Amino acid sequence: MQARSRNFAESPVLPTENIPKIPLSPALNDPANYGNYSSSTPSNNHQRYKDLLIFEERLKQNLHQLQRRSYKYEAFLGFNCLLIPILIYVVFVYESKNPTFQFFSKLFLFIAVTTLLMFFMKNIYAEKVRVATRFVPQCNRVLRQFNMHFNASGGEIVFYKKVPRKFQEGFERYRQMYYTKKSQRAKEREEKEKEKGNVKGKDKDI
Repeated sequence: MQARSRNFAESPVLPTENIPKIPLSPALNDPANYGNYSSSTPSNNHQRYKDLLIFEERLKQNLHQLQRRSYKYEAFLGFNCLLIPILIYVVFVYESKNPTFQFFSKLFLFIAVTTLLMFFMKNIYAEKVRVATRFVPQCNRVLRQFNMHFNASGGEIVFYKKVPRKFQEGFERYRQMYYTKKSQRAKEREEKEKEKGNVKGKDKDI
């Protein structure tokens, strides 16, 4: 009974390393509490919607950060793999009479091969590249107990059928309202920046 009476802010945190530390309501995981969502006051649901939206935004931010980091390491790995055959050709096939050129060619080949070996021996590939592909499945394994999952393609939290339809629709409306206001604020900032630019341009003409 004490666990059910805890509010949204006091709920347990998702125990996954790559998931942002945002609390979720235990009521989503308790069928006995499903009726509470339809009977909750709008202010209580508003706080739940806000916390869920913050959680959703941080999931998207973490996923994008991991993907960007993964792309950087993949690009570096691809460049290194492309460079090694060229250096092998230069060192063992191409006959150069320049000793300095030969020395640096061998040095770069040694560095490239060592880097490639260290990339896999130090488990950098699994930690930096594959972690982005494991992020969403890890999230969904934890979110399943709260009757929801994270849709990576849409970047949204999706509820299971056990969650009351009224609560789902309320969260959808809250999400749409948030992004509408966010878009309006962005347009207002752009207009203000344009106005400032026009004022500066007029000042220069004076």
